[in-house]
Parts: sequence; structure tokens; C-alpha cells
Amino acid sequence: MKKTLLAALAGAMISASALAETDLRSQAENQLKSVLGPAAQVTAVYPLGEGQILEVQMTDGGLLHMTPDLGYFVYDNQLYQVTPGGAVNVTNSRMDTLRAQEMAGIPDKDTVLFKAKGEQKAVINVFTDIDCGYCQKLHREVEELNTLGITVRYLAFPRAGILDEQGQPTDSFAKINHVWCVDDRAQAMTDVKTAQGELSQAYSRARSSQNPKAREQAIAEFDRLQTRIAKMTSSDQCDSPVAAQYTLGKNIGVSGTPAIVTENGALIPGYMEAQALAARLGIN
Repeated sequence: MKKTLLAALAGAMISASALAETDLRSQAENQLKSVLGPAAQVTAVYPLGEGQILEVQMTDGGLLHMTPDLGYFVYDNQLYQVTPGGAVNVTNSRMDTLRAQEMAGIPDKDTVLFKAKGEQKAVINVFTDIDCGYCQKLHREVEELNTLGITVRYLAFPRAGILDEQGQPTDSFAKINHVWCVDDRAQAMTDVKTAQGELSQAYSRARSSQNPKAREQAIAEFDRLQTRIAKMTSSDQCDSPVAAQYTLGKNIGVSGTPAIVTENGALIPGYMEAQALAARLGIN
């Protein structure tokens, strides 16, 4: 009789535990579906650290962690809050504040400045590289951005880094450092980006042309532009904030170019057409 009672109690405890685990899995899944959509399906939930954090296994093999109240979750090293409006990236919000502070601390004299025409309605900080095709495309729209009332402040982010494996300055660094070392930085930025864009076009023509004469002309143009850029960037080298800006960019989440940081610290990765960017900044 006693053994039967103990067995019954043990069975009840196991059933209650299984029910609690099933209920927790269901609650976690419903919470995640509310912000991530119906594809967010949960296989199992395991309390860790004496119940201070929940490990959530997804049916697609993914893994994330949630707070016990299911109000926050961590995925890919980012902290998100579950809200009625969707998942809010708390990590990014904190980084926005940091980025805004860092941008406010950089004086115009350390940037390549293209001021808004007329009333200034917004300021953007653009981490840029000379070789980057989309950076060249964005630069061609700087005049339009200025007309829209947007001041553009360029910061340096040579994508190849500062030094190569032999400890020598990279070509990427030499090109952009040249811009910071001349008196008219704005004109130098335009000149070197234009020349680099033309160099890329000449290279494409040389590779794709089926006409021997046209191909020969494209190769000659490529050689001329390459020599021009080499002369341009081999001179006027100086101490500059380029290396410091490159390090800053990496520290605040810049991983490619162009990378646009708004006045409130929001990071817009990649190219955005001028009118679309103005709309993103709340400018009609």
C-alpha cells in the first residue's frame, strides 16, 4: 500500500514536471512567434543558472536564451526586448547612444566636410573608403544631399586596414590618407573617388571588350588612371586622424562601407539613394 502510494506520488510529480516543461515551451514559443513570426517554433526549454536564464532550442537547430519572464531574449550576441510592436534591439539602442556621443566628439576639422546648402536639416557621418564602388556612388549624390539640407561629414575607414602583413601602409590607407593631407579635402575626395571609379570602369571594359582596338584603348586608359592615382596618393602623406577613425569605426559596429551614422547614433549600413536617405532622416 505504502509503495503504491509512493509510486503514485512520484508519477504525479513527474507528470506535473512534464506538464510544466510543456507549458513553458508553449509560452516561450508563443512569445517568440509574436515578434519573429510563425516560423519561430521551439523544441525545448531548459532552465540554466539556477533558473536565472532559459536556454531555448528551436526546431531549425538555432539556439537562443530568454529571461525567466520571457520578456527578453539573446540571439547572436544581441539583446532584444519583446514588445507589442515587435522585437526591440536593446543592444543597438545602447550603441546608438554611444555612437551619437562619439560623433558629437569629432570636430568638423577632422572630417571631410560637405555642408548643407541653405538651412541645415540634418547631419550624417559617413565612414568611407576610396576603392568602394558604393562609396563612389554615394559621393556622386552628395551635392543632392546638400541641396536637401543634409550636411555630410566623411570619416575614414580604409577597408584593407592601416598596415599590411609586412607592416607597410596599405594602398587603401594611402589613398584615403592623401585626402586628409591636402588643404582642400573636399576637392581631393572628389578627385580621387572619381579617378578610382573611372579606373574600375576602364578595367571592366578591358576585360569584357571583344573588339581588339577598344580593348587596347581601355587598357591604355586603365594604365593612365592607375599612374595618376599612384602619383596622387604617394604624395602629401601626413599624420592624420585616419587610423583613429578606422579604429573608432570598428568599435562602434562599422564592418563595411559606406556606413552612415545619423545624429542620434543610428547606424545605416550600406548605400542608400539620396531621396530615400532624406526620407529616413525625416526630411521631405
